[in-house]
Amino acid sequence: MTDATHFGRFRLVERRALGGMGEVWHAVVEGARGVATNVVLKRVRPEYAADPGFVAMLAAEARVCARLDHPGIVKVYEFGEVAGEHYLAMELVDGWDLYDILAAFERVGRVPPVAFICQVGAELADALAYAHAITDEQGRPFGLVHRDVSPGNVMITRQGAVKLVDFGVHTIRNRSADERTAVGVLRGTLSFMSPEQADGQPVDRRSDVFSLGSVLYEALTGHRLFRAASELETLRRVREAVVVPASTYRRDLDPRLDRILLAMLARSPLERWASCDDVARELRPFAQEAGIDAASVRELLGGLDLAGGDTIRTVRQETQPLMPSAPATRAVWLWAALLTALIAMPYAIPACNSSPRNLPPAGAAVTSDAAGQP
Repeated sequence: MTDATHFGRFRLVERRALGGMGEVWHAVVEGARGVATNVVLKRVRPEYAADPGFVAMLAAEARVCARLDHPGIVKVYEFGEVAGEHYLAMELVDGWDLYDILAAFERVGRVPPVAFICQVGAELADALAYAHAITDEQGRPFGLVHRDVSPGNVMITRQGAVKLVDFGVHTIRNRSADERTAVGVLRGTLSFMSPEQADGQPVDRRSDVFSLGSVLYEALTGHRLFRAASELETLRRVREAVVVPASTYRRDLDPRLDRILLAMLARSPLERWASCDDVARELRPFAQEAGIDAASVRELLGGLDLAGGDTIRTVRQETQPLMPSAPATRAVWLWAALLTALIAMPYAIPACNSSPRNLPPAGAAVTSDAAGQP
């Protein structure tokens, strides 16, 4: 870093978030003849560089995320290091997250059009299906799971494109222990978790199916499916996964949508849609029949009060700590384990009588095997 306004070859424009793990910046890479690339820069605190396990985990996730090349997934350009400080440079999205958009509909007294939400859902399902199917050079599946499909991680650009943000809390199956998220530690947005994730159990692509179903259910109905006044009660509701048809709260819904959502939100993974490909195939006709595409989404958003919104929303979810600070990490892990154990107790103790676009090249840049997303 040459001065307070630069980090390596990045010019720092504005700090967008500060957390226990590091900082998130709007930054610019300035090229020849005034050509500039705007990015989101996630900088990791130097003390984490001294933890080989953390660096190995970050590098492993970066290697996998470098392979994600889909228009519906926010692109990670680069994973590198400046003076011992690790960073990730990501695509900056000019648009709004789904929370902002739903709030804008509410401000003008409108409900989101069903076809619009189905279009968003189909695009997200396509992006997730792509990530779930990605393989290594030998054709072996990575077993990627997003684990935090929530409105804050769904972006819609000014041009009407839908993008999924932040694969940084994903898990990678069949890798060494220091290269995967620890089983049993709750990660993600509580009210949009799957029951098995809230239970601290291993998850697969069907967990993302459930989370996407929760997002679509709330977007369509305005009803908080599992969210409660306390985290403990929210997790209890998620684990029980009691869901009534969405048409209970919105009478104009097609009965077919009730069937689709209930299949996505089944408590048992075995009873859900097997893949997000299935979900996209079911949802897309609702958008197509209404003539909804990116152009009509752009027109729809243009009629909402979104102009004053923050256009660098890829970092909104980072307004909470990115990760517990080093001294607090053990306490947070213990809290998560205790919370899961408390919720599981009634189920674990049976009753006595029960029956059985890449950045310009530079020294800090890396190959696709070492770039990634947090």
